[in-house]
Amino acid sequence: MIRAIRSAAAFLILLAVSASAADWERGVSLYKKGEYDRALAEFQDIATERPDAAGAWYYIGLCRFKLKRYNGVEVPLTHAIDLLEIQSPSSQDIEGAWYTIGFAHYLLKEYEPALKPLSRYIEIATSSKHEVDPSARRALGRSYFFLERYDEAAPLLAASSRAGDQGKEASADYYYLGAMYFKREDDDRAAAALKEAVKTNPEDINTLELLANSLMRKAGKTAAKPAWVEAVAAGERLAALRDDLRSADILGRACMGARQFDKAVAPLEKIAKATPSDGQAWLYYGVSLSRSGQMRKAMEALEMTIQMIPGSIPALSELAYVYESDKQYQQALRIYEKALAASGSNDHSIQQSIDRVKALMSQQR
Repeated sequence: MIRAIRSAAAFLILLAVSASAADWERGVSLYKKGEYDRALAEFQDIATERPDAAGAWYYIGLCRFKLKRYNGVEVPLTHAIDLLEIQSPSSQDIEGAWYTIGFAHYLLKEYEPALKPLSRYIEIATSSKHEVDPSARRALGRSYFFLERYDEAAPLLAASSRAGDQGKEASADYYYLGAMYFKREDDDRAAAALKEAVKTNPEDINTLELLANSLMRKAGKTAAKPAWVEAVAAGERLAALRDDLRSADILGRACMGARQFDKAVAPLEKIAKATPSDGQAWLYYGVSLSRSGQMRKAMEALEMTIQMIPGSIPALSELAYVYESDKQYQQALRIYEKALAASGSNDHSIQQSIDRVKALMSQQR
């Protein structure tokens, strides 16, 4: 995530004038070699001997960051900033200190405290016409996102997603943008962002799940068939990566919405059999069987549904339709009449079905 932590500039050597040049050079050499524990000890000795040595405090903060001792980063770097603002206010290392403090808080998931140092880094770098590290915008944008400050998060995440990084970090930026728009029920923007996330990280389960749900919600509001079809594609990819009931539920609902009933059967069967007392699950399974022409299995599933929820008008109506399709008109009439009674005898469509079945029965005589 962090491309680089800037090392202290050469002029900082001059700020440690009372420390021996050998101690300073040794500390810098150890830092450059990645021996951060030993380098930290050297710079702590220098800071003890000369508390106003900004460079020593700066390196103490950097060493602790490199050692992932994030809780110990802010105090020495804040002290380094205070000294540098007096001794060398134009130093680019002030930017580096704010940058590192901000990232330390971000990596600790302390998003509120991360805001000020990251913002300060970007402000100073921008005013100095220095290139702003995209990772800082990314961390700041995500901090705002986790704090649910979406208006501030959106432009930062959009900028970092377009920063040329086409790997998983860019995919995550698009995911957070999509999640933000999803929470706002802006499914056009949510789906657009999530599709970009899938392009760069096609096997991310969270993105595929959110994309499928966003597309289904959009399709439900607008009755747009293409959105249902896209939701099926996302659900199929999700189920291939994560074979569980949650994926089956998403795929099953998407297939039902897209009227791809044959594809809906397998995931809805998985849910129904995993929840044998859930009448609603058996209803959806029965409907998928019915609409895909598997009438015998549909009868069994819908009969089970009615055992669990005897007054379910959709289940009764669907079962009656199955019997009617199978030319078992007496059974169909009996169940349509049950559905009409359950509706309070005022459902015009059920009455039409009853009249139709009676006409079919009279033709058989």
